[in-house]
Amino acid sequence: MRLWSSRSAVVVSSFVLALGLGAGAGAEVDTRSTLALTYREGSGTQVDMVGTSARGGTLGKADVKRSEGRTRVKLKLDELPHPQSLGALYTTYVLWAVAPEGRAENLAELPHSKSFDVEATTSLPTFGLIVTAEPYAAVTRPGWRLIAQNAVNDETKGRVQTGKVEYETAQERSLALRGSPDLKTPLPLLGARRAVSLARVAGADRFAESELAEANAKLSVAEELWGGRDKLSKEADMAAREAMRLAEHARSVTAERQTAAGLARERRDARAAVSQARSEAGAAQDQAERAQAQAAQAQAQATLERRQAEQARAQADDAMLETAKAKASVMEAQGEAEQARLEAQQARQDQAAMQEQLYRSLSAILETRREARGLIVNLSDVLFDFDRATLTPGAREKLSKLSGVLIAYPGTYRIDVEGHTDAVGTNEYNESLSQGRAQGVASYVQQAGVPADRIRSVAGFGETRPVASNDNAAGRQQNRRVELVIADLDR
Repeated sequence: MRLWSSRSAVVVSSFVLALGLGAGAGAEVDTRSTLALTYREGSGTQVDMVGTSARGGTLGKADVKRSEGRTRVKLKLDELPHPQSLGALYTTYVLWAVAPEGRAENLAELPHSKSFDVEATTSLPTFGLIVTAEPYAAVTRPGWRLIAQNAVNDETKGRVQTGKVEYETAQERSLALRGSPDLKTPLPLLGARRAVSLARVAGADRFAESELAEANAKLSVAEELWGGRDKLSKEADMAAREAMRLAEHARSVTAERQTAAGLARERRDARAAVSQARSEAGAAQDQAERAQAQAAQAQAQATLERRQAEQARAQADDAMLETAKAKASVMEAQGEAEQARLEAQQARQDQAAMQEQLYRSLSAILETRREARGLIVNLSDVLFDFDRATLTPGAREKLSKLSGVLIAYPGTYRIDVEGHTDAVGTNEYNESLSQGRAQGVASYVQQAGVPADRIRSVAGFGETRPVASNDNAAGRQQNRRVELVIADLDR
């Protein structure tokens, strides 16, 4: 196999295979291996398309060439079986380009009645090719039923790596087992029916009622134009495909609105947690103030006793008979002073205990370590959306809990928020991404109730402060982080 230079090396394609109904709570997750190839500008190569079903073997080939920022794919594939033979859910086949970060692009709908050639283009320079059976052509994410995927042959240029990828399986596997195949209804019309049904299953009747109504109306037009004939007219075919598009839009809107509803619930929960934390913080503050007042009173009393002892010693020169009494007073004052010292020492120990409790509380939420400059709380990049500064729901939950702990802490502190990246990408991009992630964390903890004057600085250092080697994936993973430096803990 011919190899390109390291600059055009092949990377692992890490993508999510899902029906596109949205990942619900408790969705099953499985793994699958695939290949991705980086296509060099101005150069082409060929890959095999290998079947993944019982039929197996090489089903065809794809000639791929990248030119002027676009990648052209010419796919030649053997005859595919009728989609309904795979289950009542399926009405078509789709060719996908899957980027390494998991984004999938619907390149083309594939025929099934005979061997065929298909041409498609994509802007992606690095991707894997897969063919899936789908419930309708307008899907925006690949489903579970994988039919073929690319594989290298002796003519393929590049170094290939494999990697495990995740895909959600619960809904499509369940739906694929329902109903009986329909070999009489034209497939585009079946696809329109499936699209509307799946949008309803996804919750569009609750979150996208008007959009689903439009899809239903267009499906009714297609059904009326069909009229039970053997074939669809051009107008009926167009109406069916428009129904698919509208149903997919309703499903996408549903997913967005479901996410928005979830975020609203998270905000309500966060406000409740902050309110409780503030109440607990107020009680702790009152207790601390009482302890400080008692310590001050004890210190004042000790000072008074020391002055009385000094006065007694001065009077001893004039009254020898009072010497014994003066000595007794001095000893009593010294005892009270020692008691005051012990109480002050206990106050310091109580403060240290509060700081230790803060460290344990933070460690229970996120990775925390002690350094000379304070407590360092680490947020890894998996708590951010890929290559973005937006926080994942899991990150927001953890930051809400962390904010509650800081609000409840009765001592003083200052926070420095520092963003870091690995060495992949330009310095300007890495600095911008790290600054954005650091600012996102600082803004969230302020919104959660941490006073703005407690945040001393927010900075993005890009790739300039690595904690591990950037020569391997594990090291780069450690370098992609946001750190909260909590300092000046009553010092």
